[in-house]
Amino acid sequence: MQFTDSHIHLQDYKTKDAQQNIFCLRRLGFIRVAAMSAEFTSWDKVAEYAANYPDFVVPAFGLHPWYISEAPGNWIALLEKKMQEFSHAAIGECGLDFLKSKEDKGKQEEVFIMQTELSKKYNRPLNIHLLKAEEKMSALMPKMPAKFLLHSFSGSINFLRRALDFGAYISISAAVLRRKDSDKIISYIPSERLLLESDGPYLSDYNAIPEFAETVAAIRDEEVDEMVLRVNNNFMEFYGVK
Repeated sequence: MQFTDSHIHLQDYKTKDAQQNIFCLRRLGFIRVAAMSAEFTSWDKVAEYAANYPDFVVPAFGLHPWYISEAPGNWIALLEKKMQEFSHAAIGECGLDFLKSKEDKGKQEEVFIMQTELSKKYNRPLNIHLLKAEEKMSALMPKMPAKFLLHSFSGSINFLRRALDFGAYISISAAVLRRKDSDKIISYIPSERLLLESDGPYLSDYNAIPEFAETVAAIRDEEVDEMVLRVNNNFMEFYGVK
């Protein structure tokens, strides 16, 4: 069976380098991964992986709400340059975090909107981190680009409904299984909007995705091979690759 990982931080693995991880991913049956950058200092690493493995790595460059103060003053110009350098690059990981980030909420919103505008300018998908900021994100939904993804979804069912109404793709990791309402969340996501991720090496690891896919399929009462094929097609459609 073939798999995709819609959100992984290849540069943050400490026990293996990118080449080793990509070898392991391919051996497990992965055909594509979206390599996220959350801080300015990781952009060049992700660019390197995308250049070295263009048929496997989809690069995503973004500024996460945890790392806003660490970015240079001209970060948005440098991010735009990455969009120009990589015609298939996504923007991410970016978003709002009103629980763990030390950044001012207003500053987070300003930085996030700058990235949403850039994604619309270049017609690129947007990969969003969201924590305890559903009300603000709901208000921003009309400003989202054509393709946006809520990664490792952890919100309420009401917010999920609103996000889907605005065209969101929903990516889930094994972390969703810790929720009491995990079955309800997993079952509610339309098949054409569902993506799977590891958020490795943080929330889980890519080698857990095959088993996680079986669990998700069982909850949704679907054949796992058919569900995974649909998820892979969603990945290709969302990130604009083949």
